Amino acid sequence: MSQIDATEARLNTHEILCAERYKGIEIRMDNIEQRMDSISADVKELKEATAKSTGEIKNMLTNAKDEKFKVMITATATIIVSLLAMLGYVITHLK
Repeated sequence: MSQIDATEARLNTHEILCAERYKGIEIRMDNIEQRMDSISADVKELKEATAKSTGEIKNMLTNAKDEKFKVMITATATIIVSLLAMLGYVITHLK
């Protein structure tokens, strides 16, 4: 076998080996791309769930604030009415 034939055989072997390696790299890149798509979808779902939860929390805090205000007004009104009733009782019984 001549030097040219040996070089050509090594070159052909090298080309076949590189083709297999590139095929493996393409498969790995496709897997990575699929995983990235999956991660992207998961992050999008997480953002939507977080936004929804945050909105619900804001509504709960607002409602709680409104409820506390209503309770404070009711309690204050009850105290004022009670004081007026006592004042009326004292005035009517001063004789």
